[in-house]
Amino acid sequence: MPFRSFLPAALAAAVISLSLVAGTTAAGAYDCEAEVNSTLQEHGIAQSDVESAKLLRRSPGKSPSSYTYDVQVRLKSCTAGAVVVHMTKYCMVQDVYTTGDCRVGDLPNY
Repeated sequence: MPFRSFLPAALAAAVISLSLVAGTTAAGAYDCEAEVNSTLQEHGIAQSDVESAKLLRRSPGKSPSSYTYDVQVRLKSCTAGAVVVHMTKYCMVQDVYTTGDCRVGDLPNY
């Protein structure tokens, strides 16, 4: 079963709530869904292990047009921590890592 059946609802909810707070359009952020799904599949993360996904918009620079996205994916197999997919504002995946006690394959943990 592909990731598309679960993640769209989680990402859509995150994107809509984020768009109200961060001022981004829901359509723009939701376009990153395919990249997140693909990245999770590449790292062997089963859809049945995904508990939730939260989209965060990061503004690392002084310019309001300079931002990136982090998608924090909570897994049922992790009691604390998540898989983080870090992307440009154009949805290009820049980095994937885990946090807390979450471990997935050879992904770095911070």
